Amino acid sequence: MIEFIITLLFIVAPIGLTIHEMGHTGIGLFSGSKRSVLTIGLGPPIIRIKLHKLHIIIHALYFFGGYSSNEKNSGFSPLQKILISLGGPLANGLFASFLIMTTRSFVNEPFIDLLIMFNLYLAVINLVPFRLGRRKSDGYRVLQTMFRSAG
Repeated sequence: MIEFIITLLFIVAPIGLTIHEMGHTGIGLFSGSKRSVLTIGLGPPIIRIKLHKLHIIIHALYFFGGYSSNEKNSGFSPLQKILISLGGPLANGLFASFLIMTTRSFVNEPFIDLLIMFNLYLAVINLVPFRLGRRKSDGYRVLQTMFRSAG
């Protein structure tokens, strides 16, 4: 049981969160972002990578969540905001689907199963509209953008 928790916390969750945030920044860059920042974890930064418009920051407590931001001079259109919000869950769903299609027939590995399940969890739970304090789910952001642009 302790191996499961350690694997989930220190390996699987950071991989899934990185894929999720890469989905947001990828769509942001595709939508004309002048600067996209992908941040993983909390605490002091230990790794900083700059790849043209993409900035990646990994903090010492890399297993404590992640977030991303995209900046564009003219701002993003409502459709672009919706697509950026959906980019994270889409990336998790595509990654899980890729693992299912490429590993299920020849690999019976609990680690892969955990990676698939966690990414499917991230894909689904982030589409559910909810707000916890100042944190908003991707689904919440999509609805918020839709209602703002409709009114």
